Amino acid sequence: MTHRINKAQLETVLAWINEATGHTTEAWTKDESGRYRSNVGTYALDWAYGGVALVQFCNESGGERNILGRGTKRETYNQMRAFLAGIETTTNNS
Repeated sequence: MTHRINKAQLETVLAWINEATGHTTEAWTKDESGRYRSNVGTYALDWAYGGVALVQFCNESGGERNILGRGTKRETYNQMRAFLAGIETTTNNS
């Protein structure tokens, strides 16, 4: 019997990815003028159309690039774990 993947599990793997790549786990930061700016390079989850995707912020305005295509929580979880394993393999072999 398989267990359901929930949002908290996805957010945990997301935090591991951000830590492994040296990025902050907070997607947005308030600047001195009170405006929110995205943290460039930080990975985040994008929820839409009944699915979830792993994205990375490209600019301070919130522009993002798609890292893993949109899928179910289970599909995205499995892809994120594989993505993290690749990051860890690369950094451990350097």
